[in-house]
Amino acid sequence: MVIISCLAWGAPDALAQKYSPVGFSIGDYAGDFVKEEETGRIWYIDINQSRRYQIAENDTGLFERLKQAAKIQTWVAIRAIPGDDVTSTVKGKTSLKGIVYDQNAPDLLWHIQKKALKRHALRTNQDILGYVANAILVKESDIKEYPIAYADHDYSMQEPAKKPVYSSNPARLGSGKFIDVSLSEQRIRAYENGKLVNTFLISTGNRRYPTPKGEFSVLAKLPVVRYQWSYGTDHPDNYDLGNVPYNLRVMPHKYIHYAYWHNNFGRVMSHGCINVNLANIKWVYRWADEGIPVSIH
Repeated sequence: MVIISCLAWGAPDALAQKYSPVGFSIGDYAGDFVKEEETGRIWYIDINQSRRYQIAENDTGLFERLKQAAKIQTWVAIRAIPGDDVTSTVKGKTSLKGIVYDQNAPDLLWHIQKKALKRHALRTNQDILGYVANAILVKESDIKEYPIAYADHDYSMQEPAKKPVYSSNPARLGSGKFIDVSLSEQRIRAYENGKLVNTFLISTGNRRYPTPKGEFSVLAKLPVVRYQWSYGTDHPDNYDLGNVPYNLRVMPHKYIHYAYWHNNFGRVMSHGCINVNLANIKWVYRWADEGIPVSIH
């Protein structure tokens, strides 16, 4: 666990003890096939990256796409999970879940159901399409935290501002992933391959503890960080926020991270870090890769 000093303007210790979430999860639906009630779109939630791939009839590369998202397991481990035509007698938990395959049989995928602890063989695109007809029914909002890795529709979104203030290095918008942090708007924009794929309000540093401007990158993704600092005995700015999940380090002592202690996003609130609400930090933590550019301006 990392202990760091960077944020939290005036958060009392009692809040840390009462509300601080401990631990980290890749999400309730990782490893599952799910179907949106509103649109009928079917997705596979990649258990490795916690990103989602659309299951579409016109996707000729569907089998290979799922294979890329699969984990290689030994046949002994795979065979230990009962087939879907057998009543499961497996007790306890298994490390196998989601799409897996045996490296000695790369043309055969297996889906290990998390709850039923059963396996189903998938050999072709048609096998997959038939199998996902029984996908878990969810609301679109239930899976928004999982960024889209592949879809047969345009997943970009419109700018929320009439005249957004871009980074001093707009050339970065044209390739790969890029995080743009606007201090004046108190807003993050996430770009992928030139498209705006998400944007949301944040809280950055106040006048006493400003968030530095400049060109940075995601240095590390840390599941849990303990935010704690003392300025001296009985100093009013001392804080201990407990263990906080979902942390993107962008400077040695500055993070983009979850803030459970306030809901004033859109206003400056922190000691220099970038505060994000739970739904949005889950999204950006899963989406961001180590090394991608982060511009703060």
